[in-house]
Parts: sequence; structure tokens; C-alpha cells
Amino acid sequence: MVDKDISERFEKRKLETYARTLLEAAKNEDRVYENLVPLKAEADASPEVLSVLSQMAVNGDLDKLADVLDLYSEMADGDQQTVGVTVTTAVPLDNELRALITQKCELDLGCNVFLIERVDPSIIGGLIISAQGRRRDASVRHQLEQARKVMTQSVKNSEV
Repeated sequence: MVDKDISERFEKRKLETYARTLLEAAKNEDRVYENLVPLKAEADASPEVLSVLSQMAVNGDLDKLADVLDLYSEMADGDQQTVGVTVTTAVPLDNELRALITQKCELDLGCNVFLIERVDPSIIGGLIISAQGRRRDASVRHQLEQARKVMTQSVKNSEV
């Protein structure tokens, strides 16, 4: 009985993750309700829908598409109190850092936060946070690019 409850909770969380990923990607592109039709028809899907469908296919979860669609619809209708925050890091977040980032974002934004985690080793270190159309880049790559710009500008100014 306990294993079944855990399995059901895990399954529900997985469905919520698919639906939330679709919703947050759609929000970034101002296509929240436009994605409902392609999801229902499974045709002419936007890039974010195709990406999630692809991941569902890899995981063998395409049979759960109707459940994901239902959750997506619910989230789109009642999601006024939650903001999706995309966090890009060079390595996967651990639970402690995930909790810290979530807490900080919730304080800054004044609402519940759902983290969408991305790993991009090219940022070298630090993190990039995107939410509500704003982006904060505290990556090592960005800092190095800024330093290069300053140094290049200094060299050009001294040659004049």
C-alpha cells in the first residue's frame, strides 16, 4: 500500500513537471492558451510542446498526454500565484542550493516559485536566473565577457 502511494505521488509529480514545463515555456513566449489547441490536436505544435512531447516519448509517457493536458489547462487557468523561474547552472543543483534559490526568488518576487532547472557547462560557474521576462546573469562566463569588454575598451581608449 505504501509503495503504491509513493508510486502514485511520483507519477503525479512527473505529470505536473511535464505540464509545468509546457506552461512556463509557453509563458515565456506569450503562448499559454495557444498551446492548448496543438496539444489537443497533437499537430502544428510549437517548439516547447514538441520538446516536452519528445521527452515524454523518450520516457515512454506519451500515453499520459491527456493527463498532462488536463493539468496544463488547470495550471494555465489558476496559476496567478506561481511564477516559473528558469535557473541555469554549470552543474546540477543539489537540494540545499535548490531550496536556497527557491526561497530567495520567492522573497524577491513575492509569490510562489516553480524552478525550471537547466544545466549548461559553458557558463563555467555561477547561475543565470530568468523570470517574468527578466534575466539576471551571474555566470562566470558573463563576468569574463564583461572583463574582456572593459579591457578591450581601455586599450582602444588609450590608443586614441
